[in-house]
Amino acid sequence: MLVVTNTIKVKEGHGETLAQRFGGAGGVQDMPGFVRMEVWHSAAKEGVEELKICTVWENEEAFKGWTASPSFRESHRGAGGNEAILGASLDKYELLISRTPGE
Repeated sequence: MLVVTNTIKVKEGHGETLAQRFGGAGGVQDMPGFVRMEVWHSAAKEGVEELKICTVWENEEAFKGWTASPSFRESHRGAGGNEAILGASLDKYELLISRTPGE
């Protein structure tokens, strides 16, 4: 299992609007090996909000398949020209331990 986080810093007041882009039909949820996506939002600090987009994949190959797909290119088209975005970073984590209630 692989978790990929994309942390996006945006100008205050733009976080929730940008987050809506991740809820549309088509795209990542239709990819083989995709497990789930969560979009997290933090309150503004010093004029900056943060979105953390967490995607869970069956494996690294499934994630690479997404980044090489036409759907990926389409969903990211124009993102570089969004003046509300101040920066972004991508991190990957391999799941080592998972617990559920009652275990």
